[in-house]
Formats: sequence, structure tokens, C-alpha cells
Amino acid sequence: MIDIDFSSTLYRLLRYIEWALVAIVALNSIVNGEANILLGMLFLANFALLSLFLPVHRPLWQRRGYVALGISLVLIAYSFGIDFNIFLYLYIAKSCFLLDRRSTVVAVIVTAIISTPIYIEALPKIFQNFSCQLADNSTEIQKFTVNYLGNYLAGNTFAILFSWMVIAEQKSRKRAEALTQQVESLGIALERNRIAREIHDSLGHTLTNLQVQLAVAQEFRQRNLDQSFRAIDLAKKLADQCIEDVSQSLSTMRQSQLNLNQACNLLIEQIKQNQVWQIQWQVNLPDLPLSMGYHLYCIVKEGLINIQKHAQASKICVRGEQTPEGIVVEIGDNGQGFDPGMPKSGFGLKGIEERVQSLNGRLTVHSQLNQGTHLQVVIPYPSQVR
Repeated sequence: MIDIDFSSTLYRLLRYIEWALVAIVALNSIVNGEANILLGMLFLANFALLSLFLPVHRPLWQRRGYVALGISLVLIAYSFGIDFNIFLYLYIAKSCFLLDRRSTVVAVIVTAIISTPIYIEALPKIFQNFSCQLADNSTEIQKFTVNYLGNYLAGNTFAILFSWMVIAEQKSRKRAEALTQQVESLGIALERNRIAREIHDSLGHTLTNLQVQLAVAQEFRQRNLDQSFRAIDLAKKLADQCIEDVSQSLSTMRQSQLNLNQACNLLIEQIKQNQVWQIQWQVNLPDLPLSMGYHLYCIVKEGLINIQKHAQASKICVRGEQTPEGIVVEIGDNGQGFDPGMPKSGFGLKGIEERVQSLNGRLTVHSQLNQGTHLQVVIPYPSQVR
């Protein structure tokens, strides 16, 4: 069976075409006053009945039988002197939708072999039906034989090519719909990942600290009010920081331009207010497209948050520059390190990996227990990013 989306619209179109042909042939017979008009109407009624269903999803033998029945009606009409060539082309066209290409070609060849002698034998009756006489000589017979085969070949060639074109269009539309669904699913997944990264990068760490301070305040509320109040004050600052982080993230995403160097400098200044670290900071990055710059900013921010949460480090080194290899960002610390081969339970490093992949970049992680961690991100130049 042909693997196409045989929609109700296409099915109705074929039916309407056949009905139109039935009506045109019937009207033409009435106008011309053909001799076998009643018999012709009986054949047309059969064609109209066959048009009411199309065994697209039926077994192969039923589909072959349907095509054979339609062609047989045309051949039987020939024997009565009724020329229904147009319906012969129609059922060859239907075979393109019901059978594979090889079977359609075989049907065309077999029909030509069977129909030609029947048509030539019925020529006197056909001419008589049109109130004409056929000259009884071999030259005229040969002429009409060649004429019939030429018309048969031209008509069926058009019918087959047109039907195959419709099938190809149906298949293309089906593939396009499938690709559209895949793109929509991928877009939803990417948007979910983006939202998860934004929540984690901007709010996750601050909310964790807020929770800790509230727990401290709750713990000391009966024993040490001063300690409890200090924890509440810090919790208030952290809540303000959450609001500021959300505002900054929205502002950064809505900017038409992003000064990456300035944004990173503000980030390091915020970190210096909360922790006492020895920080080596050397960032000199070129102007980058907004999306690329924002991803790099989030990579640096997440790298620093990971150090703050997990590394227990006293020294941090951050470097960002343009090199012949591309845009290079490195973040290192002298903390407790970790085993890169172990499964990662958090979202921090995973978020960095996803952002690097979205920029067609490369992430290298070097870390050993008690020997610190070093991240290197290499991003192609904007002209190379696709």
C-alpha cells in the first residue's frame, strides 16, 4: 500500500472528479443522441457507484480487484460500442493510490495488451453508435490502432505522473508535519531547560542561603535572640538579593546590547561583599552578540556559585579573553575538588554544559580531590556559531 496521508479531502476530490466525468459523458450522450444511450447510462451508473468508496486501507487483493473491476467495465463497454477511454485513465490514476508503482506499470501494460484488440474489434460498433461508417480496410484499422495506442499512452502517462505528483506532495506534507511536531517538542524541551537554568542560576543559590538563615533564626529564637535577629537581618538581605537577581536577569535578557566585561565585574564585586577570597580577575572580552554574551555571563556566574557552594576554596582565578582558537573563559579554584567521573547530582555543571553546547563550544573540566577545580570554556567566534 502507498504510504500517504489519504485525507478525506483528497478522497472527496477524487469522488467529485469521477462524478463530474459521469455527468459530462452522460450529458454529451444525450446531446449527441447516441444509439446505445440507455446502455451507456447503465455503465455510468456503475461508475458512479464505484466512486462511493475507495479501498485504500483494504487488503491488497481487494485493491487489485477494485482497479480490475473499473477497467473491466471500460472494456465491456468497448464490446458494446461505447467509448469510455476517460474512465480507463481514471482507474489507472486510482491504481497509483491503491497499488505500488510496479503494480501500476504492470496494470498499464496488461490493460494495453487486452484492450487494444477489444477496442479495434469494437470500432465498427463505436462508429455506428456515432452514426458513422468505418472503412473496411487494413490501412484504416492500422491507423486507428496506432491512434488508440498513442492516445492510451499519452492519457495514462499524464494520469500516472499527475497522481504520483499528488502522492509526492502528500508525503512531503506528512514529513513536514512530523518535522514540525519534532521542532515544537524540541522547542518546548529547550524552553523548559532554559527556564530551569534561569531559576537555578539566578535564584537557586540565594534561596538556599535564605533557607539556612531562616533555619538559624528559628533555632536560636529561644536561646540567643541576638543571633536570631542577625540571621533574620541577613535573610532580609538575601530576599532583597533574590528580587535584585530576578530584576537583573530580566533586564539582561531584554537588553539590546550587553557589556560582558562590565557585567562580569559587577558580578565579582557582589561576590566580594559576601565572601573573603583571594581573587585573580582578568577579563577582556570583545563585543559579542547578546545571546552569546548572556550565555557566557551565566557560565561565569554559575562557575562562581559552584565554587561558593561546594569548593571550600580560598583562591579563585577567572580569565576571559579572545584567542586564535576562539573566546576562552577559564575559572579555577584551590578548593577540595571532585571526581569528574562520578555522576553529577546537581544542576550547576549540567547547566554550564548545556549553555556551552548551545554555542557549539567545548567544555573541559580538570579536577582532583583536594587539588582544586579548573574549568575551561572555548567558544567559536560569532561568525562560526550556527
